[in-house]
Amino acid sequence: MSAFWRPQAGPQTLGAFSPCGLTLMGGTRGGGKSDAAIGRHIIGAERYGNHWNGLIIRRKYNDFAEMRRRWDELIAAGLPAERIGGDQQQNFIRFANGASVCLSAVQRREQLSAFVGQQYSEITFEEATTLPFFSGALDKLRGSLRSPHGVPCRMFATGNPGGPGHNQVKETFRLGNNYNHPANTIFMENGESRVFIPSFLDDNEILCANDPGYVNRLRAISDPALRKAWIEGDWDTFIGQAFSFGPEHHCEAHPIPPNAALLSTYDWGFGKPFSWGWWWLDNDGRLYRFAEWYGWSGEADKGLRLEDSAIAEGIVERERELGIWGRQIDRLAGPDCFAKRPDYRGGGQLPPTAEAFARYGIILRPGDPSRQSKIRQFRERLRIRRDENGAVLERPMLQVYESCAQFWRTMPALCIDEEHPEDVDSEQEDHVFDEAALALQARKLNIFTDPIVGAVPASGWKVV
Repeated sequence: MSAFWRPQAGPQTLGAFSPCGLTLMGGTRGGGKSDAAIGRHIIGAERYGNHWNGLIIRRKYNDFAEMRRRWDELIAAGLPAERIGGDQQQNFIRFANGASVCLSAVQRREQLSAFVGQQYSEITFEEATTLPFFSGALDKLRGSLRSPHGVPCRMFATGNPGGPGHNQVKETFRLGNNYNHPANTIFMENGESRVFIPSFLDDNEILCANDPGYVNRLRAISDPALRKAWIEGDWDTFIGQAFSFGPEHHCEAHPIPPNAALLSTYDWGFGKPFSWGWWWLDNDGRLYRFAEWYGWSGEADKGLRLEDSAIAEGIVERERELGIWGRQIDRLAGPDCFAKRPDYRGGGQLPPTAEAFARYGIILRPGDPSRQSKIRQFRERLRIRRDENGAVLERPMLQVYESCAQFWRTMPALCIDEEHPEDVDSEQEDHVFDEAALALQARKLNIFTDPIVGAVPASGWKVV
């Protein structure tokens, strides 16, 4: 136990002394998770001295403001350390005994390379759900989690539901109704011990006693989604999502009309997942996503690393099973499918994907990749038309079969890019979005001018 920091009873104590290789603490606002993260580093620094080298990561340097204030408060109270500035993205906590903790901002995935070759005894991901590359960060930094002095090395994360890293955190720790994994229960994943320790506002007795106004403000939140995420810690709630999906957009599987126009869309991937979707249109121009093939390893944002020929063979096989092989299909792909690629087996270049697919009778044409346009097309097709009493007048112009699991896994979790509000954050697992948008771009829809839907009446129904 530290002489300068003591955890509160309950989740904060469990978090401070978790022995797991990877621990997530949090779930709601005000649960004391960030203080537990600081406490772990203080305990480690006091125990291991100059053999302790900690790393705390947040996405933006300004996000460290409260954590920096807390470190300063502890130092002013007698913690034998000092906080010194690095560059615009870093601070360092230097302990009198030689231990150190680096506070570093990592806004983009490629910045993780700066930590390769370093040695850290503990790596903390503060507000992990704000990192759209959380899974990639785990993989990249595991190689830097080591100690030649025998210090036990672990990773610790904090986070609440919502944000661009929501899905990756959720899947890493088996959270939500799809997993129904009990909290505070250690499990093994690829030889690594993991645990989720939920903490709630009521567990932070110090905050509740000293700032009842904050407690009351949180409890006064009326927005149902915010209440579920920030107060109840519901990991099946999405906060800050780019698109709003409801039951009106779900469609049970049913046969494709024999004369319906068919489309397929493709987003190439190798180290990252590829995504292939199949669509049909009804007579009103409504798009139905009825099948998909997502080339992932089962881990978030990791691809199968399949060659073009293997993917083409898989497409033919699946279309035969769907009973659509041989039908006329408008096949759209991103522009990268029409350029030569490096041969990942070593040396030289491979022919374009479109050329490789053509050998199997799969003829691709370039789709429209405009990022700002496609987010608008999604929103147009997701609109729900209601009458003055709120009743739905007709199904939205985008329908997705329930069987399209990867669409429903990744699309609702997409968040808007903070710096470009007319685009999604491209650091997320957005491969289905990029692929599906090709269909929407090819069949553009504007409900105010498109003859498919007609002009908006002066009254009688509203668009939400």
